[in-house]
Amino acid sequence: MILFLYVILSFLYFVIIYAAVRLAINPLIPKSTDLENDKDDDGLVKLRDIEVLTDMELEEIIELYHNNSVNNKEKVKYEKYLKLLNELKEIEFFTDEEYANKKKKLDEYYHNQ
Repeated sequence: MILFLYVILSFLYFVIIYAAVRLAINPLIPKSTDLENDKDDDGLVKLRDIEVLTDMELEEIIELYHNNSVNNKEKVKYEKYLKLLNELKEIEFFTDEEYANKKKKLDEYYHNQ
């Protein structure tokens, strides 16, 4: 009887510890948009499978989606850095001339990539 009680308590401890660790780690796992990308690709693959798209068109479309994703990320970074420069100008860390030079460098960096 004591052995049975010991096994039950051990199992309960395991379940409690497992649940606690799982709840603690879940918020730390980054949410990935890979699943969304996979879903989009599955739809495109299905279009290819039913012969609406050719293999060549499918490759071009996937590349286009990838390039748009990269461009959007770069645009977000550019806007973030431009906002930081504007804030530094507003607190008068940069003069108007310094701000113009910094903004020009930022524009050149992101528009020449």
